[in-house]
This record gives sequence, C-alpha cells and structure tokens, in this order.
Amino acid sequence: MNVKLKLLSTGVLFFLGSASLLAQENGRRKKDTADVKDIEEVVVVGLKSTTKKQAVISTAKIESEKINNRPNSNLMNIAQGQLAGVNISTGSGQPGAKPTVVIRGFSTINGNTDPLYVIDGFPTNADSFRSLNPNDVESMEVLKDASATAMYGNRGANGVIVIRTKGGGFASKTVFNYRSQIGVSTLQNNRYNMADAKQLLTLEKMASAGKGVGMTYDEIANFNVNTNWLDYFFNPSLLQSHDFGITTGGQNLSSYTNVGYLEQQGVLSTTGLKRFSLRTNVNGKTNNNKFTYRVGVYAGLSRNTQASSLGTGGVNQNLVIGGLRGAPYISPNDYVSGGGISANLVNTPLFLMDKERTYKSATDDLRLDLTSEANYKITDELTATMRANAQLLSLDGNSYQTPDAWNSVYFKASNQTWIGWETMSTSRQFNFNNLYQLSYSKRIGDHKIDVLGGYEYNNYMIKTTSFTQNGLNPKVWVPGTGTGYPAFVAGDNYNVPNVSAGQSRLNMYSYFANLDYDYKSKYGVVANVRRDATSRFSKDNRWGTFWSVGARWNINEENFMKNIEWVNILKIRGSYGTAGNQRIVDGTIFAGLNPKAYLNSYVTGSNSYNGTQALGISLGYPDLHWETTKQWNAGVDFELFKRRLRGTFDVYEKKGVEIFYPWPQSYLIGTGAVNMNSPIDLKNNGIEINFAYDVIKNSNLTLTLRGNGAMNKERVYNLPSEPLIDGTIPMQYSVNGQLYQAPYVYHYLGVNQSNGNLLFEDANGNPTETPTTADLKPLKYGFNPKFQGGFGFDLDYKGWFVNTTFTYVAKVYRYDYDWASVMDPSNLGSFNVSADLLNAWTPTNTNTNIPSLKAQNINYDGLSDRFLVDGSYLRLRNVQVGYNVPKSLIKNTFVNSLSITLQAENLVTWSKWKGFDAESNIGSDQGRYPSPRIYTLGFDIKF
Repeated sequence: MNVKLKLLSTGVLFFLGSASLLAQENGRRKKDTADVKDIEEVVVVGLKSTTKKQAVISTAKIESEKINNRPNSNLMNIAQGQLAGVNISTGSGQPGAKPTVVIRGFSTINGNTDPLYVIDGFPTNADSFRSLNPNDVESMEVLKDASATAMYGNRGANGVIVIRTKGGGFASKTVFNYRSQIGVSTLQNNRYNMADAKQLLTLEKMASAGKGVGMTYDEIANFNVNTNWLDYFFNPSLLQSHDFGITTGGQNLSSYTNVGYLEQQGVLSTTGLKRFSLRTNVNGKTNNNKFTYRVGVYAGLSRNTQASSLGTGGVNQNLVIGGLRGAPYISPNDYVSGGGISANLVNTPLFLMDKERTYKSATDDLRLDLTSEANYKITDELTATMRANAQLLSLDGNSYQTPDAWNSVYFKASNQTWIGWETMSTSRQFNFNNLYQLSYSKRIGDHKIDVLGGYEYNNYMIKTTSFTQNGLNPKVWVPGTGTGYPAFVAGDNYNVPNVSAGQSRLNMYSYFANLDYDYKSKYGVVANVRRDATSRFSKDNRWGTFWSVGARWNINEENFMKNIEWVNILKIRGSYGTAGNQRIVDGTIFAGLNPKAYLNSYVTGSNSYNGTQALGISLGYPDLHWETTKQWNAGVDFELFKRRLRGTFDVYEKKGVEIFYPWPQSYLIGTGAVNMNSPIDLKNNGIEINFAYDVIKNSNLTLTLRGNGAMNKERVYNLPSEPLIDGTIPMQYSVNGQLYQAPYVYHYLGVNQSNGNLLFEDANGNPTETPTTADLKPLKYGFNPKFQGGFGFDLDYKGWFVNTTFTYVAKVYRYDYDWASVMDPSNLGSFNVSADLLNAWTPTNTNTNIPSLKAQNINYDGLSDRFLVDGSYLRLRNVQVGYNVPKSLIKNTFVNSLSITLQAENLVTWSKWKGFDAESNIGSDQGRYPSPRIYTLGFDIKF
C-alpha cells in the first residue's frame, strides 16, 4: 500500500501511528505548492520499523478496515483466514474464548505454541484478550521468519504478532466517532439425522432396550411427546456493542480516546460476556522534533459466565450432551426440583435442566495496561529510546452448586450434614517491561548503515488463592458474599473447606543488536543477535544466544528494469536464523515454574512404612535449557501493472531442536522417563502465497480479489523408538522422517451382509471381523491441516459495498465422538441416537451400510477409522453488505460521514464433518460448545 502525500511549501511532515499527515506553520494550515510523491508503507521489523521496500522479512498484515466492526469479542478470531501461514482455530463458541494460533506449524511437542503478542511495543500474551476491544486496533502484523523474530530472541520461536492501536494526528480536526452493532447469534446445524420420539421408541423396541420395549407400534404411533432438547439448551442470543471515540490533534500533541461496551449472550444457556473498555493514546513532540513521546492507557473490565465440563462425557455436567443426546420422549414437564429425579441415564436432560438452574460460574476480568515510549535525537544520526510498560491482570471467579441441586442431593454421603458448595478464586498478575535502546543511522554516498543496540527486562508475577466451602446453609447463604458457611461438624469430613494459594515469578534479561546495510536501495543485508536469560533455568543454563541474517535484492531498481513499466516492485529476499523457546510446558507463562523442572521434587504420599511418611520423587533434569527453533526463508514481493496486482510468495523450513520430552530411562533409577531436552527434531517445510488484484478500479467502481494460502509438511526425527506408538484408544503412530502422531487405525470397510457385523481390512488387504494389532495402519495426514488459507472480494459501487471472506483448511483428520455416540446401539434406552439406525442390518435388510443393532464386534470400531472424519472445510466466514451515505445528503448536518452495514459470520460451511462446527483446534470432538452463526446490523457515524 502506498500513501499519496502532497509536499508543502513550508512546515514539517510527520508519520506517527495512524496519524493524519499535514504540514503546519504557526498553527495554520498551508496550501500545497509542490508535486505529489509517494511515501512507502511502513512495516515493523522486530524492535524497529522500516519501509516495505527495504524489509527483508516475511510478514502478513491486515488493517483496521478488516478488523473493526466485526461481531467477535476476541481479536484473533477476526483475523482468521486473512493471514497467510497463520492457522487460527477456535474450539469453543463461548463468547471471548481464546482461539489457538499456530504460525508455520509446531516447533515443540509439549511446550507452549502461542506466538508472542506485542501491543504498542508491549510484549504480552493472549490469555486475557477477551478484555481487549478490537475496534481500538489500527493494524495487525505477523512476523514469521527468523530475520523478524530473532530480535525477540527467547519469545520469538512461535512467531510474533504486532498489534498497533489507533492514535490521533498532529494538526488535525477534532473528530467524534460513534459505532454501534446489534445482532443475533444462532446455533449451526448438525447432520446426524437425530431420531424423533417415535423413531427412538421404535429403535428401542427393535433392540429390546428402554421405554419402547413395553410399547406396541400403535402406542408408539400415537405418542405425543417429542422434545427438541437442542432448542431447550441452545437459544438464539442477542449481541450489542457501542463505541464512542474522539480523535484530535494540535501542533505538538495528538490523542485518541475510545469508550466501548459489548454485551454478547452465548447460544448455550448460562453463557455470555459483558465488557467495558477505555483506551487513551497520546502522542507528543517538541517544536524541533528532537523529543517525541507516546503514552497509552487501557482499562478493560469483563464478566464472563461459563458452562462447565464442556468437551467431556459427563452426563450430569455437560449441557451439550443433554441438548444433542437427550431422549425426545422425555418432557421438560417431568423435571422435579430438589433432587427428586430418578438416577436413570435416560433422565440425562433432566439432570442438566437441574444443573442449568442450580450451578453458576462467572469470572470478572480486569485488565489495566500502561504503555509509554520516549525518543530523543542526540544528534541527527543518533537516537535514544526508552520504553516502560506495565500491565495488571486481575481475575475474580465465583462458582457454586446450590444445596438443592440434584448433584448435591444424589452424591450426598451418609454422614454428610451440609451439601452444596461454593468456590471463590482470585488471581493477581503484574507484568512489567523496560527497554533502553540506541540507534544510529548514517548515509555515506550510496551507502546507508543503521545500527541498533539495547537492553530489555521483563518481569512477570502472579499470586493466586482459591477457597471452596463444602456445605452451604440454604437459609442464609447468598452467592459470593461468604455468608451461609456452617461451622465444622465433628465426624463430617465432607464439611472441611479446601484452601489453596500459590505464587510464581519469572524474570527475563536481554541484550540485543541489529545491523542494517543498504546500497542504492537495491541491495540490503540485515543481521541480528540477541543474548537472553530466563529465571526458568538454572544459573548455568539460563543464557541463550539467538541470531539471524537476511538479505534482499530490489530487482526493480536495476537499470535493466527501468523500461519495464508494468513492474512496480520486484524484490527477492531470504533469511536464516534461530529463536528460543523457554516455555517448555504448555499453559500460561507461569506453567512449569513450580516446581523447577531442573530440580528433583518431592511430594508426601499416603503410604508409609514402619510409621514413617512416604515421599514420592519426580526427577528433574539438571541440564535443562532452551528449545531452539532454526528457520530459513526465501521469498518474493511483487507489485505489478501500476500496483493492481500485488502479493508475496514464500518458501520456508522451520525446525525445532532439543525439544523437551519425557525421554525413556531405566526403571532402576525409579522412573521410566525423565522430562529433558531430547534429541528429537520437529521439522516443518512449507510454502505461502498472498495476493490481491484490482479487477476494476475507477471513480465509480472498484472490485478487488484477494486470497492467501499455505501448505505445511511436518516431519519428526530422532525418536526414542521406531515406531513410537502413543495412546490406547485412539492410537498415534510416529516414525522418523514422517508425520508426528499420525492416526493409527484399522480401516473400516463396512457391513458383513451375511451377519451384520463390522468388517475391517487386515494387513493383506482382506476383509476381517476380528482385526489384530498387525492390521493397524498409520494414515497420511494428522490432526493439523496441511493446507489452510482464505480468499474473498471487496466490491464498492457508488457508496454501496460488499466484502466477503472465505476460510478453508484441508488434509486434516478429527475424531467425531458425538457421531460415534449417536450411532452406538448400546446407547438405546439411555440416550437419543441417529435415525440412521433404523436402516441397521437385519436378516431382511442386508443391503445396508449400518451394522446390526446387535453386532458382535462393535467394540472394534474404537480403534478404527469409522468415525475418523476428514475435517477439511470451506466456510463463508464473513460477508458484509453496506452503504456509505453520500456527503451531499448530510452536507448541512453535523454529521461528516455515515455508513450502514449488514453482516453475517459463519454463514455457510461445506464439509464432510457432520457435527455442528467443522472448525476445531483439537483432534477429537465430544460435547463441545460450537461456534455460532452471527447476524448483525451496524452503524458508523463521524461528526
């Protein structure tokens, strides 16, 4: 993207954040007197910025128009399908849920795979992104290759996402902006073909199980209860958001302030999110421009109400199971409060009706961010920079189960006096970042040299407490107040409170340097080195050195290209380098700190010998150190035909070495494995492409096609055994040089037409009813997509606009345990099943693909690929239709601009997946919260 600016006769030009660019003299605007020239797009390169023309890095970027006004409460969900090589997938429809973000595949096995997030220069993580307001974001840029990530050293191994929030412009008018959205969310449909009440009763009669056994076919035909439990537990939900912003700027000071409110109810009962946010960004400078500064303040407060036990098989806990598998001949009118429901599995939806009324869980999330940066030009060539950033994250949780809950009454012990429970938890996290940097820039003839060096310190601290009161007095208990907690009753061990507390601290120190050389804007070389230390490792191993080199060739600047007018930009670039990962245990940044993984740890045991207390030991690994990611990248950037066709193409290899893994040991040392830096290498090779083409571009009509795609191939080396087989049901298979943890299954062939049993393929390709371990086979693809990307178009005609974004993934498998459960005839009499079972094999119905309801070998399908589904999908992720009201219609009003937008999210999905949601961030689905379909109407007014 190029920004056209007019050079002015007097004054100074500034380019800062998202500021407007104007010249000013004595506080008054001056008319332009010179020709139009181009100022190139600025891209972030680690801890500095440069022009896109001079960058050697692989990056992907989206601007505010693709981020703002989308009906998603989590910023990263909005970016899905818009960034080449970045796989974003959400595993929950919970409003504000954190998605999984993977950049160019995995380079660790048990470690954390989250990228580093840098918001206005502040390194942070995505654990509390639900408290951030996406409408504050000006741009999001993903740094993918070693030349870009090496400057972040110990945190750049999984890639870096740089987020810049909005700011005001110097010498600009005061602009007020009000944005509003209202909408509704609905549940996506499944294709399990669930049975209605009459069909289920018929199936039960056929299988001699459940209520249908004692009914005649006439009684079944006249049965008049048919409950749709999905409609009971899932309902259309409302969404509303409001933002009011003020942008202003004087000669030396500019500011952006925005206040936002979001309320999004979940489609699943008892879930939702409310968020209030306030952001203020201030930019300033002196008259001589030697000193510039930036200060940002953000406050976000959210309340998240959640459902528990999602993704599990808990029939008395998971509301999704009640919605999908609740027997339709059970009526909500059968519900009895106070624990009076019969403990029969067929009453599962009634159990969950009770939980819906007697269990609540909510988390209040307060996020306070302070970001600051000061720059002082010591000389024309030498600039000093200081950043100080701080963040406070405060979580307060309250969960309870009332004394009259069915789960409280049914599981009451014989000597238990009080029942019900309440948990109150708190977490206080403080993060601090401090950076000092000197940069030197010198041009000597055709040569330009930039040198940068600095020091960075990061500190993370957390304290947590949790208190669970077991037993509540229903007469005086009030949720969240601490009242109604009975005194301890002697002999009642269930009435003892559970109390826990913890704290952790992590320190990181870094020294870094950067050298950037340019010759005639044709050739460039960039080198980075960073020395990092972390308190996660012992003193002997806490330091690591990471580096990168990169180069570029701007071919379009060569003399032999001067007469080729259709080539505007053509650049070849490449890089190689390393980055470190110190988050060797998955989870938050504090995971794996206590106990220290390099020390032996002991826990007290319940067994004792000769009156002494037992101790359990977990062996540490004294030489524990960094995982390292090595990466090379080669790419091409191009802009052709007066920039109507533009894009990038990249080829890369990313390899994680010395991966943290439980390496097998002799049991003579007391354990079968020790977590250590292993010889395992995990390698990813891939290609990426990103393009945009202006098909039509004139004063009345513009039509732009855009798309991106990526292919990633994963391989593993130096395994402790070959093959390495993990799991029981299901199983995964790994060999050196191939995919890590490929599905290891029997191949399901269908139904034996002679007896209705299941048929599988043996090792020789023949059908068998009784497969053995010798018949297990690894599949070609795994649980992470080999292909992913997105595409769409942007159409604008005389104020009307239509924008679309499609997303896709391909060559990926997932187990559909929901499908398996509704196709399991053993669930008849307890749960609803698919009506497809009506076509099950019988002696008179042999031409079918549904096994007999009484198949003798049904248990073999657990290790088969019968319910292992191709999870590839194509989704219309977002479509917007809107209208920018002509200025002529609002000329004499206080309104400067007005736009109206109607949009839909997750509108249509094409996939072989039968469940609610083809998108997932895990390898199997059971009773999970699907992402909803969302429709919104929005207004954007500036005045």
